[in-house]
Amino acid sequence: MMFLGIDLGTTNVKALAVDARGTIAAQGSAPVNRTTTPGGGVEQDIDQIWEATCQAIREAAGQVSSEDIRAIGISSQGGALQLLGAVGEPLGPVISWLDSRGRRFDRDFEQRMGEEYLVAHTGHNVSSMTVGQLLRLGEESPEMLEAAAGVGFVGDLIVGRLCGRRAHDPTSLSIGMLYNPRLGSADPQLLELLKIDDKRLPELVPADAPAGGLLPEAAERTGLVAGIPVSPAIHDQYAASVGAGAVNEGDVLVGTGTAWVLLATTARLMPPIAPRTFVCSHPFEGLYGQMLSMSNGGSAVQWVLEVTGQAPLRGDGLDERLASVAPGADGLRCWPLLLGGRRGAGDVPPGGIFSGITLGHSASHLLRAVVEGLACELARHLGWLTAAGVAVRRLVVSGPAVGSAVVPQILADVTGLAVACLNQPDMSAFGAATIARRLAEPGADLRQLASAITPAQRTVRPGVDTAVFRRLLAEYVAAFDRPLKI
Repeated sequence: MMFLGIDLGTTNVKALAVDARGTIAAQGSAPVNRTTTPGGGVEQDIDQIWEATCQAIREAAGQVSSEDIRAIGISSQGGALQLLGAVGEPLGPVISWLDSRGRRFDRDFEQRMGEEYLVAHTGHNVSSMTVGQLLRLGEESPEMLEAAAGVGFVGDLIVGRLCGRRAHDPTSLSIGMLYNPRLGSADPQLLELLKIDDKRLPELVPADAPAGGLLPEAAERTGLVAGIPVSPAIHDQYAASVGAGAVNEGDVLVGTGTAWVLLATTARLMPPIAPRTFVCSHPFEGLYGQMLSMSNGGSAVQWVLEVTGQAPLRGDGLDERLASVAPGADGLRCWPLLLGGRRGAGDVPPGGIFSGITLGHSASHLLRAVVEGLACELARHLGWLTAAGVAVRRLVVSGPAVGSAVVPQILADVTGLAVACLNQPDMSAFGAATIARRLAEPGADLRQLASAITPAQRTVRPGVDTAVFRRLLAEYVAAFDRPLKI
């Protein structure tokens, strides 16, 4: 018995076949294209995404007995908007969550409505993606928006093609800015402002309930058995949280990609704990998520590697450079806010900062200082949770940083927390497979399943350098409250 998890990513569609023990039996992938347009547009083709989905599924199903695959779970990129015609045909391209043409409209909406309105009606303290794009379309293409019989997202459209019912869960609608977590539904006042009838939206279905059975034509396209249950579309960060087994209050999943993203699990619905934070019901019943991005992360590491001529370094070579410098980088400090950051009332100037640099510092020192700065920035974000009354008990880390022998130890030493390093790189697809198993076993509890089949991990605990990093962290955080002396 196996369960198929699909992750509809921005650049690739991935498929994992996972057995009841959590072992990956097969996998497939297919690329998807993005097109840029003048003015910051980023678009995709839903038909091409569908073809990639079928290809990835066929590749995975071809490595096992397809009759053994009992259910399909769907994880998806969030906020990728698609307008639909009267018979479900796409009206224009997918508007990617990366598309910046709606930002001006989002900022105007924030100023006009205010943060209190946003929190009350969306759970978020920021307007982004769907709201701005719908407002933009209302100004630039009012005829097309008015003619649209459906307003959907990549995830629910693919679910619709698989099972005939366009459906997604609250996490997908939430990242689309249209879900009110207090009501447990799309917010009627916000929809009225946007001139969108809720009947045009995808159906809202709990993550662990089936959206429908696999259609015969979809079964033929994918090589699977018709009738097996298909999940609604779930936002990829929340699917990753399911796969990681982040099932208790105080669990924080940290994705260490281009931008480090935090998803903190709480036991109660709370206001956003920081600027630009998204709050939503969690797929685990009775839990909620606070999702926020550090904006900076792998991009800062890549930048310092490139400007210091170390870009070819990978794996052990990168670790050797990091380990060659003592904790604290011999007095070199970095505030790696290269893509901006939340500065509160502090006087840290825009952009990144190096402080204490001398002729004795090398390229390896610069690299070490950036990584230590990112660990301090992570700790600062965790401090917002603590200040809001959420005790952070466990860090679960996924992504490129997990492959390092040095970085997880720095994270543990700076935060003072044990760091669980997940060795499975495709956590969103793995989480979707966990949800698929729940569909195939209706009497099972999703939280218990997620705990039982969490992928292999190693735990890194704070070590002998914790005292050094405690001083470094205090210095880092203090710079946000008083002018930095350079």
